[in-house]
Amino acid sequence: MTSFLHSQQVGEGEGKAGTGERPLLEVRKMTPCVHCQQPGTGEEQGTGRHPLLEKILPEGYDHLVCSYEEVSQAQFRSHFKLRITSEDEVFKWLEYFQTSSGQVWRKSKTYPNCGRYNAYRVDLRCQHNTYPRPVKPAKKTKNMSCGAIMYLVLKRDAGSQNRKSRSGDPHIKDGYLLNIHLRYEHNHQLSCADVVRKRDASDETIAKLKTLFERGHSPSSALDIIKYDLQEQEGESPIYTAADRSICPDMYFCYRLYYKLFQKAYTAPSEEKMLADLRDRLYQYNTVQGETSAKMEKTECGQVAIAVCTPVMRRVHTKLSESGEIIFVDSSGNCERQSHRIFLLLAHSTAGGLPLGVLITTSESQSTITSGLRLLRTLLPAGSFFGREQPQVIMTDDCRALRQSLQAVFPDAKLLLCMFHQLQAMWRWLWSGRNGVAKQDRPQLLNSFKSLVYPDSTALLTERYNRCLADPVAIKYPRFLHYLAEVYRRHEEWAICLRNELPTRGQNTNSLVESAFRVGKEKVLHRLKPYNVTQLVDFVTTRMEAHYIRRLTDTANDGVAFLHVNDVDYENIAQVDENHYVVPSATSELQYDVDVAIGCCTCSDGLAGALCKHQSAVLNKFGHHESVPHVPTPQMRTLYHEIATGSEGVLLKASDCTNVNASPGPGTSAEALEEMLAQFCSSLKDKLHNDPQTFTAPICTFLGTYKKMNDSSLASALHCFGKMSPVKSKNRRSSKMNGTAIGKRKAALIPGRPPKCPRKEHLY
Repeated sequence: MTSFLHSQQVGEGEGKAGTGERPLLEVRKMTPCVHCQQPGTGEEQGTGRHPLLEKILPEGYDHLVCSYEEVSQAQFRSHFKLRITSEDEVFKWLEYFQTSSGQVWRKSKTYPNCGRYNAYRVDLRCQHNTYPRPVKPAKKTKNMSCGAIMYLVLKRDAGSQNRKSRSGDPHIKDGYLLNIHLRYEHNHQLSCADVVRKRDASDETIAKLKTLFERGHSPSSALDIIKYDLQEQEGESPIYTAADRSICPDMYFCYRLYYKLFQKAYTAPSEEKMLADLRDRLYQYNTVQGETSAKMEKTECGQVAIAVCTPVMRRVHTKLSESGEIIFVDSSGNCERQSHRIFLLLAHSTAGGLPLGVLITTSESQSTITSGLRLLRTLLPAGSFFGREQPQVIMTDDCRALRQSLQAVFPDAKLLLCMFHQLQAMWRWLWSGRNGVAKQDRPQLLNSFKSLVYPDSTALLTERYNRCLADPVAIKYPRFLHYLAEVYRRHEEWAICLRNELPTRGQNTNSLVESAFRVGKEKVLHRLKPYNVTQLVDFVTTRMEAHYIRRLTDTANDGVAFLHVNDVDYENIAQVDENHYVVPSATSELQYDVDVAIGCCTCSDGLAGALCKHQSAVLNKFGHHESVPHVPTPQMRTLYHEIATGSEGVLLKASDCTNVNASPGPGTSAEALEEMLAQFCSSLKDKLHNDPQTFTAPICTFLGTYKKMNDSSLASALHCFGKMSPVKSKNRRSSKMNGTAIGKRKAALIPGRPPKCPRKEHLY
């Protein structure tokens, strides 16, 4: 069936045909073309409508359909024209056409020299008609030898050249310069999952991914955000749009885009060019900071050392007293593609480990580390390490190059070994098959070495060592005795009894800096390797700095939420002396000794140095908040605010430090309870004012019930307040057996996925 019609799409308001702008509302109108009209015989002739063509044409354009021929029920051939005058407008129309038709078109032939009368010409083919190539049997190919093709020919505008057109085409004088010949003869399905998953990612999706990358997301987390937003937009059935690759790309595309962006920003063609680019980045960073916070140096052996001391690190040096007592140093590798080593210097605090400096090297040799540490010392502020210029104690693992470098740069510091690493090294030695220790003897020998780590005095340490040497099991293994002697020769570095006079603050392991590395890889690097050392330095100076600022700010604002549990007998807590308390358990006959001066308890958590529930019970009943090492005092919180922001903080009053989020215990003072009640009433008034529709009826019911209650019923109601869940169980029912009512079951939460309303906040 052949017909020659004129299809017009008229936008409301101003006519924008030919400008590439698409109006918000479109009304399609199809009328016969006067110039090209020929007698037709089909049913569509004279109706002015072509459903197949009209379905795929983009809105916002004036399409002049000169010919239309249906080949089959879903295939046709057509020739139509548009009022388009430039090549950029052709590209824009093609983009809109691919979106409206749901098909991807590839270039099959281009015409660099279009001739005298053509401004632009290109031949297009369906993406499912690829060039034949050998394919593995198990691998699918999208080549279906599809016969759909499209030719785009843009005529030159004679009017712009101040000459009269001599073309025989009657539509050129009306501005229809773009000729489109379309053979819509696809031999495959157009809307199945196998087709839409091969579409190109749209510009909107690419822009969204770039924005997420700039916010610090990895390719996998960025794709999760897109899927989450898609689920929010599509409701409970996002299956159709999730299969469309233009909206929801695959993981491989996200990774390719990620590395393409960072390769463009960070890749250098050679090592010298990379070093020059890194120097430029460091210069820009120092210029922005207004001081020298990062330096790079190339050693005599050709290695590179980069030292960084950000503004937050400088403030930790000058304001935190712990920075001059004991610091923790450790290194980590495999952080980026060139496998540079990153060294982190940390100070202990009640807010966790705080950084004092970062060192990045291309080698783990002693000379390189020494050069890097000396370079880092040039960046430290005046009065570093809280005015001592050197720390009193440095704790590391048993890395000879690192320890020798630290001793050379900080000669007055006492170097200690991490107790955990010593035990781990002994365990590895015993469990190594080449050392010939029988499997049944390994635990006993390990326990013998453990007894050397935890003695209370030097005399006891010597006694236990002699006992280990005389142990019949140890005598069977001369290699073990030799290894034990080598380790014991350095007992001053790892024996706990010899650390009593050192300012270690109860820290016997290097786990603080190892935890910082683990959190850094999770929060700063997002479990993704930086592209090269330039990007790694960028992450240290931006993301890492922001991470510690957030941690300090959270600690300064929230303080510590004390525990309040039911298995602690608050009434029978006994005070032995000023700092010693005995806390009985409410569920057993056990008793726990709590010393608030050193922040220890005899329970397993307290022995590990954590703030346990027994210490929290003492704090809730007797106070002592300012004497517990784990709890930030008002002065500490003010100090953390100054370190995070660089501005002088205002010392908080004692009343300002009341933790309203913590559950008050029986020992809470009357003043604190009155303040909490006032805050509760103020919060309830704010809720009534901001959302009267929700809270008016419940508050009226609450006040009406309160007026009818006596003191006994009021006390009972206060005890039960908030303990009954308002959510009704689907299976809740009352039953009776043998005339006795079965007790009411607790209301269960509704199973299944949560409703959409609480999932409005983005993950980022």
